[in-house]
Amino acid sequence: MLGERYGWIPSSEDVSADIRDNFDWVDHLSITHMEVTHGALRPKNPNAAFFLRDPTFLKDIPEEFYGSFVDDDPLCVEQLKELKSRLHLKFPDQTFDYKCNFSDVQAADNKVQLSDLDDFCTQAVEFLKNAFNKKYPEDRLQHDPLSIELLPHDTYMEQKGQLVLGREAEMEKLMQFATGDDVSSSAVPSDSGQAEQGSCPILMVLAQPGTGKSSLMAKFTMEVIQKSDNVLYHFVGCGPDTMDPTNILQRLYKKLHPSGSETEEDNEMSPDQLKEKVQKHLQDFGEKKERLVIIIDAVNQLADQSSTFHLDWLPPTFPSNVRCIVSTTEHPPTLSRLRDRQPPPDELTVPDLDKNTRQDIVTRYFKRYNKALDKEQLELLTSSDGSSNPMWLAIACEELRVYGVFEQVTAKIQSLPPYLEGLLSMVISRVIQEDETRCAEKMLCLLECSQSGLQQTQLLMLLGDPEKATPLPLLTWSQVHRSLKPFLRNTTGHMNLPGMDFCHNSIRQVVQETLLSNQATQQNYHKLLADYYQGQCASQQLVALELPYHLQQAGLHSQLVEFLRKDPRSLKMAMHSRQKYMNAIRCRTYIPPGGFHGGHVAQIVICKMCSMRMQAFTPARTMNKDTCVICGHFTPFKKEQQKVQFCMLHKPPLVAPGQDWCVVCEKPAIALRGRQNDPAYLCMMCSVGISTNRCAKV
Repeated sequence: MLGERYGWIPSSEDVSADIRDNFDWVDHLSITHMEVTHGALRPKNPNAAFFLRDPTFLKDIPEEFYGSFVDDDPLCVEQLKELKSRLHLKFPDQTFDYKCNFSDVQAADNKVQLSDLDDFCTQAVEFLKNAFNKKYPEDRLQHDPLSIELLPHDTYMEQKGQLVLGREAEMEKLMQFATGDDVSSSAVPSDSGQAEQGSCPILMVLAQPGTGKSSLMAKFTMEVIQKSDNVLYHFVGCGPDTMDPTNILQRLYKKLHPSGSETEEDNEMSPDQLKEKVQKHLQDFGEKKERLVIIIDAVNQLADQSSTFHLDWLPPTFPSNVRCIVSTTEHPPTLSRLRDRQPPPDELTVPDLDKNTRQDIVTRYFKRYNKALDKEQLELLTSSDGSSNPMWLAIACEELRVYGVFEQVTAKIQSLPPYLEGLLSMVISRVIQEDETRCAEKMLCLLECSQSGLQQTQLLMLLGDPEKATPLPLLTWSQVHRSLKPFLRNTTGHMNLPGMDFCHNSIRQVVQETLLSNQATQQNYHKLLADYYQGQCASQQLVALELPYHLQQAGLHSQLVEFLRKDPRSLKMAMHSRQKYMNAIRCRTYIPPGGFHGGHVAQIVICKMCSMRMQAFTPARTMNKDTCVICGHFTPFKKEQQKVQFCMLHKPPLVAPGQDWCVVCEKPAIALRGRQNDPAYLCMMCSVGISTNRCAKV
């Protein structure tokens, strides 16, 4: 709220060095002007509102009070005028002018009273309501689908991209590749001489774990979206579904697909169909004059990282007006699949931090807590082999900050393992050993076993007494959360509700190796999570997303089949997810064409009694004869190669010649009055590819 007074301008001596560094202080600005600059102008804050008071009321104010409302210093007058002008220019929809009138001078405290502020009140309340509605819409599910989809990526990007030091050269190379007119003149060294004319190879950002690769990608994304409106960015692992390659294909398809032309068939496409559609739309986009920038961080963390199909969906080249940047660690399968492409990608390796940057990071870190290392300690810490890794440096600084014996800080620095995994293991062991709540280890294991983090309400219940539905006391929660805070980051989960997860994949790996190396222990935690989603989670969408995963990981296959076939909540799942889970636990035996020979083998059918009934293979109300016996998908059109077959191990018991075997009631089936029983069928997706001629026993 601004009137006609500019406010106090502190001298250079009034502003400490810490405040200068923390707020990037500008001399000769008032405190108010500096607050506006730091809190609104620099970050382009969408939630900042400015109310500028019309000065016409001043003519009615008694002369003795005039100095309390108006600055007489020429510099202050000009600075205030410039600030108001800049606010109108920068925030035209967030800057409001309002009028008021002089009312009276209050006798009790001798202060001027103003009246007629109804317009001001209306504007302020309306702005706050709109801001709340944007942040917390009444119906999150009906909110703009694009905004919902982007929120976890935006949250991750803002967190990771806040403080990136010493990466100016890499930022410049990335920006030149993304926005330059001629990729051949890019600052990134290129080995892709085989790229066709009019095409652009992928740029691969390569880094060791913990070297700040994701922070670099986040910072670069924040800057490139300021220069281009046509950017698709995807941070693998930032939220639910983001590790699924199909999710990336769907987002890319929507980006390339003409707005408003999406059909129901588009949402039901298989990954192979999506891949073909994306390829076609990329070719069509190549004929346009506009530019598209695609940024995918951490492709080494995709769910298919160990499969033979890893990165098959990613084209080796793109049209010249499409720039694709992917990042990865030195994960051998990912690196091999990228480098074996023809043409191979251009590569940008993220180097170690230089000495000056390391010292800058350490100094800034301790300044936030009004602490500092002496010169010897700073030199010792930043000379360690591990200090070239930003994450190692951050974890080491936090470990030193909480270390209680000041006289032994130097010895503590010398004892720190010089590699990231060793340091993480040491710190996690120390946290668990000092944890009086006895919940830290359990929370780490729960987060590791989760798909993409957990919400606070879920953790409170899981760390409390889930059987009695008694959550962990908040005081205990605050203790365990504070001890694990250096390892965590805020996330956006289901329905855009806030959650938390590990801040880096290296922490996940260390927890896996040190706390969950035993398979039985892993399965126990997955069972704990499965029991929670099965019996206590109120969101059907979240149950459909999480419960099948944890049942599968816990080895509870019969319960998984029961959920998918009988529980109505499973209908919230996408069909391809149902197919994935059911085929994963299906018998893998291959049946040769023509089946097995030797003796009578009954045909697998659905008898006449069962064929007209419903819900044998799915909670949906579809007749059994028109349902895939694996995934429950509606299958009205059938082909010979989709008939159900069983291997020798799972074949039905011997039945009399001429009799069939009903897969529903698991009894011999006799043709009644010459009417043949309906053969049991699989859907197209459960009978092609690696599922061709495969035993249908689940």
